[in-house]
Parts: sequence; C-alpha cells; structure tokens
Amino acid sequence: MISCLIFSCICISAARDMVTFMLKWLEKFPTFKSRPLFLTGESYAGHYIPQLAIGLFNYTNNQSNNFKLNIKGIALGNPLLHLDKDVPAVYEFFWSHGMISDEVFDSITNECNFDDYVFSNSHNVTKSCMQALNEANHIVSNYINAYDVILDVCYPSIVEQELRLRKLATKMSMGVDVCMTAERRFYLNLPEVQRALHANRTNLPYRWSTCTDMLDYSQEDGDRDMLPLLVEIIKQGIPLWIFSGDQDSVVPLIGSRTLVRELAQELNLTTTVPYGTWFHKGQVGGWQVEYGKILTFATVRGASHMVPYAQPARALQLFNSFVKGRSLPNTTSPEISGPPNE
Repeated sequence: MISCLIFSCICISAARDMVTFMLKWLEKFPTFKSRPLFLTGESYAGHYIPQLAIGLFNYTNNQSNNFKLNIKGIALGNPLLHLDKDVPAVYEFFWSHGMISDEVFDSITNECNFDDYVFSNSHNVTKSCMQALNEANHIVSNYINAYDVILDVCYPSIVEQELRLRKLATKMSMGVDVCMTAERRFYLNLPEVQRALHANRTNLPYRWSTCTDMLDYSQEDGDRDMLPLLVEIIKQGIPLWIFSGDQDSVVPLIGSRTLVRELAQELNLTTTVPYGTWFHKGQVGGWQVEYGKILTFATVRGASHMVPYAQPARALQLFNSFVKGRSLPNTTSPEISGPPNE
C-alpha cells in the first residue's frame, strides 16, 4: 500500500544535488545568505530534507570564510523516517479504523517481524506474514484512497473521458477534488501545454506521469533510519516539527508519533507543551505535544498524506506557527459550556 510517491521518486543523490543548487543560487543572489531559511517537505522529505540539512551543516562548518546559513527551522509532514516503525503502523492504522479484521491484524502482529525491514528485499518477512499482509491489502481494496481514507476515490478513465469531451470533470468529496491527479496528468500531457513549458522536446514515446516505471529508481535510500540525522539537527539547535494528517494510511501518525517520542527520549527532552488539542477558528485543528521547546509533533485533523490538500486552512495555521517560532494555539474563545440547569 506504500506508494511510489513515498520511496521511489527521490534518491539519496537528490540531497547532494539540492546542496549544490542552493549554494550556486546563493552565489547568484548573495543578499539571501543571511536571510532566515526554513526547510520543509512531506512524505519522502523525511529522508531528503534531513540529508539536505546535514549537507548544508557540513558545508558551512568546513568553510574558512565563516559563512553559515541561517537555518531557523525544519518541518516534515507525514514523513517516512524509519521503516521498522512506519510499515507496521500502516496495518495498525487499518485495524484501528475498522478496515481489516481482528484475525488478519492478529496474524500480522504474530507472524511479521518488521525489525530491519527493507523495501527491496524484505528478508525477515515470512511466507505466513506475506499472506497476512496480502490479505489485509485485499480487504482494504483499491477503492479506498490510501492517502486519505475518508475521501471517495476517483475513476481516472471516466474523468479523462470527460476532459477529452471538454466537460467539467471535478469530483468533489468532502470539499476536496479527488480527481486532481488525473486532471493534472491529462493537462500536462496536452501537446500545447508541453510546448508552452518547453517540455518533452525529444518526443518521448510514453506519457508523462507523476511516478513512472520508465525510470529505474533505487529504493535503498528508503531503508535508512533517519533518527540519527534528526538527533544531529536538534543538537545543532534547529527547531524540528513533525506533523501528520490523521487520515493518511500511507505514513500514518501512529509510526511518526512513536518515532518522535523515541527521539525525545534519546535526547532527554522534557515535555514543555503536554499532549492536547490545538485550535483553528474555534475548532480543533488537531493535537500536539512539544519537547524541550525544540521538538514538536502535531496532527492535523481531517488531513490527508499531503496535509494542505485536504485541510488548507489548518495547514496554513500550522505553517504560520512554525515560521514564527510559536506553539500552536491551545485555547479558543468562546468556551463551549453545557446547557443551563433547569
């Protein structure tokens, strides 16, 4: 159920390339060297953003001209951090949301050992474990949007036919256009759009897609445990936020919350904001906990794997608090009170 979006579209070399790009860009625009710098991303950003941060630290710390980037914070949304926790969290999420049976979840719990789990060669996954995982995925079915389990699914063949006929194809579910991916794929494959973008100038014999099987991506980087890099980032004094859309089954909050707690324990960080609600416009935006005034974990209520996709306003509230260095608001007005006593 873990999609190519999570582990295949970016490899370890991306961090090195991004370091090179940023340094060259700052050479061209030197006035930005001292500006506050925030590094953010979602999903596989759990790998390439920490790697980028460490690459920038290493570069600036080894310079003789005392140049140092003013990194003010790092935020990772629904990030893939450690397969040993993130993969079993998928099936715990399925079970906790009533999407698989008790029997199948018990089989996964008893038969599967996710320690040292790797994408390309799951050497410690037994035949009985694989059967249980396959059964779970079969029960969940392809008719569930794994990135947001409460949204309806899109039928790409129908929406593309409607688009070819120049009909309005938007399929709304709970205020979200669930056919956005299919619409984007159709639009970016239009010859006139590609000409305007100066794209596909070699006339490739296949259509553009978000993740394509035409390229052989390495999956090895996805196996890495990112916690040691996150420890180093926090030791550099950089605030770290990890947030999760709570309707995502691809990298569920269950694994992320566990990993953040382990990170806080390893660094001996005390709780500075106890676990509780945060608010946006008088409603619960999600839940949060803060450790040592430098490590924050927050959920976004009703949000998907890509948090702004399903909850843009709550995502903006979270982002504003992050860049301003403030905790998420944990009070609201007016208070809700019960009915008056008769």
